[in-house]
Amino acid sequence: MDERGTELSPVWFSATLRFASFTEDGRYFQPDVSVYTFKAVDHTSAFDRALQIGRGAERSFVNALGVRIRIALVDIETLNMLGDELDGVEVFYCPGQEHDTSPYTWDHSFTPERSTPYTAL
Repeated sequence: MDERGTELSPVWFSATLRFASFTEDGRYFQPDVSVYTFKAVDHTSAFDRALQIGRGAERSFVNALGVRIRIALVDIETLNMLGDELDGVEVFYCPGQEHDTSPYTWDHSFTPERSTPYTAL
């Protein structure tokens, strides 16, 4: 409810969560980033939900080589209110490294229709 006692409707949020994957013996480390979408009524409840999702993704296990691996939530990097509609909404952006010169000429033709995207799930 808001300050007037009006029931709030949940809207979509996105959260970028940073994880650390590492071995018990310290010989392996990999930082990971995941983006999740979920509904919440405000930023406070969205933060709590993002924390719940991230904590739920934590785990440890023994791999095929007998080495213990831990995946731990490091932090909640971004928390964005997306609104009621998700169609066409950007939920993740990763800027590339800047360069002094472009590898492309101005009139270069790109062919995104030839893309072969993979599914992460």
